[in-house]
Amino acid sequence: MAKKLFEVRENEEILANHVSGDCWKMPQLAISRQISGKYYFTNQRIAFFASGLIGTKSVSWEIEIKDIASVKTCMTPPFFPFGILITMKNGDKYKLALMKRKKYVNIILEHIQ
Repeated sequence: MAKKLFEVRENEEILANHVSGDCWKMPQLAISRQISGKYYFTNQRIAFFASGLIGTKSVSWEIEIKDIASVKTCMTPPFFPFGILITMKNGDKYKLALMKRKKYVNIILEHIQ
């Protein structure tokens, strides 16, 4: 049986799941590089599961919506308008790359407390 990647919490509502995209920046990596995977957006958190064969667990992450300080659109390398820059209250930054990014920016903005 295949391992289930994403477990929904009690009182958690999935807003978008299995969204293909890339992550360009995360606190775990000192350098910015493209990592492909799937995003899950809920009313409580954002999760990213890297795809690939080796080392994906070390670059997969999830963040709580309540810990987000700001969200804005940005460019991704080389100069593509797909980026979403999330700054956490502790100063950590995540750069997501998604098609139809405005939809996901709006989802995040609607749930920031």
